[in-house]
Amino acid sequence: MSFRSPAESPIPSSAPPNGPLLDALQKHVLDRCGPALDSALSDLDDYLFDRSQAGEETLGLMALREMRRARANILQHFKQALIDRFRALRDWRQGVSEGGVAAGLSLLSEEDLEEQLAIEQLAASVLRTHAPAYEIAAKRLSAVAGQGELPPRENPLAPMFLAAALGRAMGKLALDAELRIVVFKFFERELDAALGEIYERCNALMASAGILPELRAASRGTVRPSRAPGSATASAAASSTLAAESRMPAHEHAAGMSISPADQAAFANMLGLLQGWRSATGVAPAAGAAPAGPALPTQDLLSILSLMQHEGAAQFTPAGDAEQSLAGQLRQQMAKSARKLGVASDNLNLDGLDGDAVDLVALLFDVLLDGPQFDSHIRQMIGRMLVPYVKVAVKDRRMFLFKEHPARRLLNTVAEACEGNRGEAPQERELLNHVDHTIDRLVAEFNEDVAIFETLEQELRAYMAQHRKRFELAERRTAEAQRGRERLEHARRVADEDLDRLRAGRDLPPVIGEFLARHARHHLTQVALREGRGTPRYDAGLKTVEGLLAAFDHAGPGESPDAPIDLPEAGLHEILGSVGCLGEAAQAAIDALRDALVRLRSGEAALDDDARLPPQLVVPEPQAPAPEPEPQLEVVAGTAGLDFDAAMLERIRQLKIGDWIQLASADGHFAPAKVSWISPISSRLLLVNRRGIRVLVASVEELAVMAKLGKVTLRESNTAFENAMHQVAGRLQSVVSRA
Repeated sequence: MSFRSPAESPIPSSAPPNGPLLDALQKHVLDRCGPALDSALSDLDDYLFDRSQAGEETLGLMALREMRRARANILQHFKQALIDRFRALRDWRQGVSEGGVAAGLSLLSEEDLEEQLAIEQLAASVLRTHAPAYEIAAKRLSAVAGQGELPPRENPLAPMFLAAALGRAMGKLALDAELRIVVFKFFERELDAALGEIYERCNALMASAGILPELRAASRGTVRPSRAPGSATASAAASSTLAAESRMPAHEHAAGMSISPADQAAFANMLGLLQGWRSATGVAPAAGAAPAGPALPTQDLLSILSLMQHEGAAQFTPAGDAEQSLAGQLRQQMAKSARKLGVASDNLNLDGLDGDAVDLVALLFDVLLDGPQFDSHIRQMIGRMLVPYVKVAVKDRRMFLFKEHPARRLLNTVAEACEGNRGEAPQERELLNHVDHTIDRLVAEFNEDVAIFETLEQELRAYMAQHRKRFELAERRTAEAQRGRERLEHARRVADEDLDRLRAGRDLPPVIGEFLARHARHHLTQVALREGRGTPRYDAGLKTVEGLLAAFDHAGPGESPDAPIDLPEAGLHEILGSVGCLGEAAQAAIDALRDALVRLRSGEAALDDDARLPPQLVVPEPQAPAPEPEPQLEVVAGTAGLDFDAAMLERIRQLKIGDWIQLASADGHFAPAKVSWISPISSRLLLVNRRGIRVLVASVEELAVMAKLGKVTLRESNTAFENAMHQVAGRLQSVVSRA
């Protein structure tokens, strides 16, 4: 007999912030452990069948029938135990988990004791091979969960937990005790083969998400698990590092290079999608497939990349213009350079995270070079940066996570200088030449120190500062001009509305109609523009119009011919004076109005075309301030009946001043356009190009229509690197979904 004591675990104080990362880990464990158990049960079926054919009674035909009835339920209960345990880590449920043991002391029967010994033997046997990798994975998972050190029976990555989960799955079905022991033995063989890849990938996911990346360096030479040459699983310690080899000073990491949980989860998800993309495209062996040989050491990979960089002979074509993906082209060029260095392999087998770095950078540049925002010359120029960036990613994988990484900033600055730059003006050509010189220096000078990226980025950004000041000034002038147009349009609309309301459909003599349409409208527009609607001067102008219309109403044929015509002359002089009609000219205009009313009262034809204001008194229409050439695109129509996607409309509504979108020009090319100003009057958006010149004025509904027509695309981020990473994730997801 034996006694079992309760497991102890600390009480958490807050919920873990790494739910998406736990989701990715759960999916990977289920994807490997489920098939391993299914394979074990399949082998057991063959074993029991052979025993039944030999006339065995204990593990013969009866056991075979019992196992076949229970097989599906065992798989289901086993997977559910894994799901429940990961859910407990996410939801922060405390107490004894389903993977733990019962609280208190319990007396074990002989059968239970035999099963417990089988569980412990399975765990001990598997850990003889995988203990170092498991230790690293266990520490990282405990950090992800935020619960201190997880006991083996509560850690879903632990062989102890997996074996116990299998025991509970069989216990619910009341299988024969001897048969259960045999199931453990068959599962042990399959689990031993699967755990190496499980720990490798889980360590890679957590390390890439910034969870204890230093463990590889700390355990080098002591926790590296042994494996036979040609094994399908590289050591977890050899593939789990994210930052230990970086040359970036520690104070820079603490100063502003922290990783948000959202970025960790997004990158972990991308690594998972990358595995599915490899399986679907055949770019590299899928996870778990037998490699062609031992993994290429990282230093040898860097030597191959350095040869490619300094020879400069590698030419890459965007996937949209080539039959092969950029990742495939890159690996072909690497194989050629490897042969020059004496590596006799046409299919380089890269270590886990080295392969991730190579493929992710290739996909990143594929997005950049395949987009319509650059012409062919600029694509070739940016394409020369591919090999240096692969080297950076291999050495310092934090480039994918830290927004302020020097290599990331340099690529953003280069893209900013090139996007929408056709080299049409001398300043634009000078900027492109400077970018070309910057890339030349990067290819020639970058060895293994990422400091060159920071130096080149600062120099390029300093050179662009003078251009940026000029462009910012142009942008301010453009915004001011558009603001003036909007205010003028609004003031005209306000004046027209008030004049139409006061006129109330009256059929006025031409002289009075022209006075209202020109002089009064001009006066009210200018007052509304300068002082605003509802101000004393604006209201006085409306009162003058009311007085003029009241005089018209009292000038009908029924009135006494000798009655004086009561006109608001002071107000009329004010209106006429605001348009430069003064003195005798103003008095002549007022006399013309009075004469029309007199003729109307006497029954004469006061509505003749002859009874108009003198030509010299007609004022021109007010103009918007600071006129400028009209842009190629101008959308200012109404929005009734427009066809657009409601979800896209909502995304466009979220645009803020300073956000960038991609806008198709008349020649079909896409160029970046910045939201420079949003009208508080009409809510229309003013979009300018990199040079601060207006390219479009449109409502959010009109932009949604253009998006549906493929004329507008929204960016996920305002920087080229982040936007490209979002597009890479989208492409990977699309390929995996179709596979």
